[in-house]
Amino acid sequence: MKMKTKNLLIIILSAILFSSCQNDSISPNNLPGIYENGYFVTNEGNFGTGNGSISYVSENGNVENNIFSQINSFQLGDVVHSMNIIDEKAYIVVNNSSKIEVANIDSMNSIATIQGLISPRYIEKVANNKAYVTDWGINGIQVIDLTSNTIISTISTGTGPEELVVTNGYAYVCNVGGWELDNSVTIIDVNSDMVVSTLEIGDKPNSAVVDANGDVWVLTGGYTEYDANWNVISETSGVLAKINSYNNSLELSYGFEVGDHPEDLTINNTGDKLFFSNGSWTKSIFAFNINDTQLPSNSLISKSFYNIASNNGYIYGSDALDYVQNGLSYQYNTNGDLLDSIQVGIIPGGYCFN
Repeated sequence: MKMKTKNLLIIILSAILFSSCQNDSISPNNLPGIYENGYFVTNEGNFGTGNGSISYVSENGNVENNIFSQINSFQLGDVVHSMNIIDEKAYIVVNNSSKIEVANIDSMNSIATIQGLISPRYIEKVANNKAYVTDWGINGIQVIDLTSNTIISTISTGTGPEELVVTNGYAYVCNVGGWELDNSVTIIDVNSDMVVSTLEIGDKPNSAVVDANGDVWVLTGGYTEYDANWNVISETSGVLAKINSYNNSLELSYGFEVGDHPEDLTINNTGDKLFFSNGSWTKSIFAFNINDTQLPSNSLISKSFYNIASNNGYIYGSDALDYVQNGLSYQYNTNGDLLDSIQVGIIPGGYCFN
């Protein structure tokens, strides 16, 4: 069970109630070769049913659901967690099916399947013909040869390696802890595949971005301990931290209020403004300029999302609704004005931009 832990109980109950696969058809105009503009939404699907999917949104706002299964005549699998475009190929991480599906980005035709993973989360290219995959199943990195699409080695990290970013020859891996507790970021030399440092940032680092200066910003959610009846025993605060990527030192750290659990850090295309969700169970989107000296007190968008992203001057937020039916994706400008909303697949959990 690999989706966001805060929604685990809801999703399990929903999976019991709903097990049918979504099968939307592709319009006659949506022929292979058109997936080169617009953006993609990864839809986890109902846990245990194998109906995870990819939605494609064209630059004029038209939506096509289930594009991979319609083109290739087989389902992606169980819990489509994330997707990244590497060398004109789509690498689709299917978490609970323990694999990555590789497809041509223009047509979505299947090219290969990367096997041997256990609980993969994210994939990132780190060098020519080499990528790193974070894998909860090994508490580490699976090193991928992008020529053969096979695992060639592994690197140990902290517990529950989650998002990772690459800059200045280093990979920075957020160790969110998985079902346990971790507070660290593992720093890896991507040329030697050796761990060079481990920084303690704050409890449960969940996301990271690289800014215009090449520095790394990391968001931690803080940790909540419950008793057997789900009463809160203790909590720690989340932090927004900056790592100097030239000397790999922790340069700045801003603490949130205890009880807030920030997540889903993203950055604009110019690399100078961060966006993230924050709150307790109900969250809002906040904006933070990299030169700000304190955390924002006023939200930019007062709505709770399953995940957020930003690209080309827009902010996107996904809504899983009841975790059974098709979810929604919202588009805002950077002033927080709603521009559009569209229906995508079941439990939309991530975005991927061309």
